[in-house]
Amino acid sequence: MKSEHIITVLILLTVGIVFYIGYWLYSHYEYISETVEVGFQGEARDNPLLAAERLLERMGTTAKTVHALPNVKDDLGSQDTLVLLQYGTFFSDDQTQQLFHWLDDGGHLIMSSDTLHDVVGKTTKTNLDPLLKKLRVYRHQNGLDKDKIAQAPPTQFVWAQYRLQVAFNPDYYLEPSYYDPVKEISDKHGIHFLFYYYGNGIMRTQAKVEGDGTGTPFEKIPPLWTLLWTTMWTVIISAAILLLFWLWTASRRFGSLLPTPPRARRRLLEHIEASGHFLWRQEQAHTLLHGARQALLKRLESVHPDWTHLSHAELSQRLAQVCELPADEIEEALNPHQSPLAKRGKVPGQGRISEMAFTRSLQIMTQIRKTL
Repeated sequence: MKSEHIITVLILLTVGIVFYIGYWLYSHYEYISETVEVGFQGEARDNPLLAAERLLERMGTTAKTVHALPNVKDDLGSQDTLVLLQYGTFFSDDQTQQLFHWLDDGGHLIMSSDTLHDVVGKTTKTNLDPLLKKLRVYRHQNGLDKDKIAQAPPTQFVWAQYRLQVAFNPDYYLEPSYYDPVKEISDKHGIHFLFYYYGNGIMRTQAKVEGDGTGTPFEKIPPLWTLLWTTMWTVIISAAILLLFWLWTASRRFGSLLPTPPRARRRLLEHIEASGHFLWRQEQAHTLLHGARQALLKRLESVHPDWTHLSHAELSQRLAQVCELPADEIEEALNPHQSPLAKRGKVPGQGRISEMAFTRSLQIMTQIRKTL
């Protein structure tokens, strides 16, 4: 009953502490809401043209986003439009030729490069942009700070009889050096948009599209496994083959577990010897002698059952005749309390027994046992 009261008190105390903490938090803190700009989320964060893609789909035009150049011959038709926002210099010569053949047949290409040139037309990249290199278009940077870029007004221009305003990034501009564009859009910061006819197709290039990954070196970085597979696919395949080979060689030594070896056991004689030493150190020698006497009397009962009714003196005389030992020593070994030593106050069964007396008593009982 007492324990139940203790449990009840502990429960009430815990509930009280919880309520107190809740009241303290309620009285010292106030819930407020704050609007935080986190940018686009989900697919819109990775695809800057998602809104345009959704608009085209609502208008009945098929549009999709891919992360690699499609098969130009099989996937692109002469009436299709391809928007390249982030392609770098990963185009092979064959892909570049296929792309220009598709343009010549009537394709429509809109692109934004990430290759920057200096004032004399040089770039730090070892591989030039294959598309801009074909048109001999250079892309430069003004080096404006963030405040000037944010405060720059939108560029106004007329397109197909429509007056438009587009907020181009003023920090980047284009410079055509060989082919004259059909149309260009520019302001005081430079040319932002170029329009070319290429065969039967159309090619449009822009200095920078917001979200194309050219603003900072850490935007639009492909996943690590994509970069590793693109640049080190031979090493990955070789490592996989070596791993499979190692697993095959290592599995050959696997099998059933070895049986647990049995624990080492002491012999029975060692246990008896250890017990004897323990009793001797504890001054319990009379216990050892008592066990030896009981074993001898049991042996005597089985061999000479009529001798068990004799007195101790008569039994000692009979055993003295058979074993050829002094009768008084036999009587002392079998019945120390009735021996002459016991009558004189020297009882071997009481107090500490000397090693000589203990050994002599065991020798007598052992000799009697062997004689019987």
